[in-house]
Amino acid sequence: IHDYTIALDISGAKDPSQLTFPTETTVEFTAHELTTTFIDFIGESVASITINGAKLNPREAFTGSRIIFPVKPGPNLLHISGHAYYSRSGEGLHRFRDSADNRLYLYTQFEPTDARRVFAHFDQPDLKARFLFTVTAPTDFRVLCTTSPQRTRQVKPGITQHIFAPTLRQSSYITCIAAGHYVRFTDEHRGIPLAIYARKSLAEYVDAENIFTVTKQGLDFFEQQFDYPYPWGKYDQIFVPEYNLGAMENPGLVTFTDTYIFRDTVTHASYENRATTILHEMAHMWFGDLVTMRWWDDLWLKESFADYMGTLAAAEATEFSDAWVSFALNRKDWAYRQDQYPTTHPIVADIPDVEAARQNFDGITYAKGASVLKQLVAFLGRATFMAGTRYYFRHHAYGNTSLDDFLKALEVVAPDKNTRAWADAWLKTTGVSEVSISGTTVTIGTSTGETGGMQTSSRRAVTGFRRGANRSHTFSVGVFSRYGSDLSLIESVPVRVHEGRTTIPHLGSYGKGTLILPNCGDDDYCKVRLDNTSQATALRSVSRLADPLDRAVVWSALTNALRDGHLPVADFAEAYSRAVSRETHAGIAAGLNRTMLYAVDHFVPQPEQAALCESILAALLDALSGSAAGSDKQRNCVVMSISLLQRMGGVSAPGSSFFTTESSLFTTAIDLVTAIVAADIGEPLNMPLCMGLPLDHSLHWQAVTALAALGWLDTEDIASSEAADQTHTGVLGGITARAARPLPIVKHRAWQKLLRGQELSNDMLSATVAGFRAPGAGQLVEPYVPEYFAALDTVWQKRSIELATRFVVGLFPHWAADQADIALRTENWLQSHPGAPQGLQRLLIEQLDDVYRALRVRATDSK
Repeated sequence: IHDYTIALDISGAKDPSQLTFPTETTVEFTAHELTTTFIDFIGESVASITINGAKLNPREAFTGSRIIFPVKPGPNLLHISGHAYYSRSGEGLHRFRDSADNRLYLYTQFEPTDARRVFAHFDQPDLKARFLFTVTAPTDFRVLCTTSPQRTRQVKPGITQHIFAPTLRQSSYITCIAAGHYVRFTDEHRGIPLAIYARKSLAEYVDAENIFTVTKQGLDFFEQQFDYPYPWGKYDQIFVPEYNLGAMENPGLVTFTDTYIFRDTVTHASYENRATTILHEMAHMWFGDLVTMRWWDDLWLKESFADYMGTLAAAEATEFSDAWVSFALNRKDWAYRQDQYPTTHPIVADIPDVEAARQNFDGITYAKGASVLKQLVAFLGRATFMAGTRYYFRHHAYGNTSLDDFLKALEVVAPDKNTRAWADAWLKTTGVSEVSISGTTVTIGTSTGETGGMQTSSRRAVTGFRRGANRSHTFSVGVFSRYGSDLSLIESVPVRVHEGRTTIPHLGSYGKGTLILPNCGDDDYCKVRLDNTSQATALRSVSRLADPLDRAVVWSALTNALRDGHLPVADFAEAYSRAVSRETHAGIAAGLNRTMLYAVDHFVPQPEQAALCESILAALLDALSGSAAGSDKQRNCVVMSISLLQRMGGVSAPGSSFFTTESSLFTTAIDLVTAIVAADIGEPLNMPLCMGLPLDHSLHWQAVTALAALGWLDTEDIASSEAADQTHTGVLGGITARAARPLPIVKHRAWQKLLRGQELSNDMLSATVAGFRAPGAGQLVEPYVPEYFAALDTVWQKRSIELATRFVVGLFPHWAADQADIALRTENWLQSHPGAPQGLQRLLIEQLDDVYRALRVRATDSK
């Protein structure tokens, strides 16, 4: 492929009745032989097709997703015109009208194969080309592309045409167009023009100085590490609404979800998360954009590297020097969970088609890959690893690569290391290794908690990969002993071992109360199994470890023990309750909150949830009384208290214990949440329990939803909150709160909206799902269990994969009281639908495995 010349006409975008827009593609390419081939396009219609001057009949050539045409050996010229759909699902060209001011915003999202929803092209990553975009749009729109505009011209009153400079050679999925009433903030760094774009209604909340600072720090870091200058000219970052991803690495125009524009108070962890996302996408300018995988089976070549390098840059080039802490407890937890599903796959996966490619943007490709790269750095050494990446960029710039190309680069700089054996053991196998210590013996083997217990034919069909074996592990064993009230590191022992055993002779000499921590420093990708003494010490005193990375590794070990049924939920909850008043790291606190809520919802039978929630709430309210006004701890405790309140009041119907007895904790929590709803946004809360807590829209809507789900707010109350927050956040908050109300007619109407789906955008669908299945819905949503399974075929066939996935995962009935029945229903559906699309089967198999794991943990806890 040589050049694409693409013309898009969105001049009618302001008219909501116009569902499509004109699109034209002219492509110059060379064919090797006389044959018939196809180009990709998904649109409303194709008006004309011309190949080398000959016209084709669109009715015969256009299949709905492909245009079939003949080619001749040598140069060819293809021209196609048609109409494509505006999107409401976040796939293709998404169109959004801001309820705050009625302004319009459009942007494209193409990964992995949605560029064909906007223009015709050969849609695979190794067919790189130059792209020349022309966009015709309303004159009051700001129109952006990955390159700078060459010229503009007015084509008629109120309509302007924008002609952009040609791109460098790149893949089609990283092209990007944005248009609308975006506001701009500008800066520059060493000659690189920098810009930030956002919706006008969010302009006052754009902390451009912070974003530009991280951007400049990242550019300096990556250019120094890779010894290759930033290659794409300008560096624009645009924050867009209703985005399906965290961000996307379009060179010169990086797109982000505009939830990263913080309208409300957020914790330090949120700023860190935004910084690592900015740096992740920036790493893609080299890993993924400059050098691209040949096909999606080497997707890890960009995502794993970007995940690793983004965290490394945050830790070494920005204020977020402890970025590896959040990675250890949160990002890595995603990898551990994904790698234990029956649907796990090697980091280098087998991707036969584009649906499989979309499904593999998962915890294996991102977080496990990044974790394994961290282990590779420990194996090779940092300097050697970076030398290999520099060789890789110099020799493959603007090209496409596979795993073999990467390994050759490492062999050049590290001929004494057997990198191919390392890759075979780590990148081509599945599963989590497990490290444990007994006495003086360090043992590494396969995890015993690999799946939830699923043993169906569907499970055996999906797996079939080689399990990890003969992996070389490089890590440290930390020995901690109590000094006063603290646990202090007294020794760190480096270990390098293949799967098997090794001995550290003096480990058995430490006394009672010692914590022996394998993988201290978190260089390895493995489950840590603490010995009995160490686990008991950790449960009592994990918050007494001074280094937050040590705490994160310990909590990771306890979380895996909980999920595998080796640690009772009550013991984990007791450790959590002790930690809430002591934990100072916002990322750890947020991760623990997610784990604790998941355990309550999945691992505890509904009749027992209220009592557990009450005991945890007592610890949270106690921690609140000693929290500094406006602190991360204060906010985390309030958010968690609101979540627990829903579960305390909702697990039983009105007339049960929490409504007929005097529960002082329940009353205190209700008073807190009611005060939040009643308080003025922007003013600090004035009540003794959390004096000085800054009140913002986010906390307000969490409290509104909780009270609505408990039946303590009516529609007028919700309407009042909507009137006070006429933004997209307010729209979504109102949707969730209304669908959360505990009335049969409310659930029925929400379900009907979810089934029809036409009027719901991607975010509106998710907001409706969140309200429909709000904690405490109980018997009100039980009747929809059979309806869920009956709807699966239709939903998957008629919705885009993004909307279908949100439906299938979001509404899977983990909320049902009888989870054994849900397991049986899911098994029966899978067995009766052997020809169902692999993507749908995969989602259901993973949800089913979660059910089996929950049943196993419950059974273990009850013994």
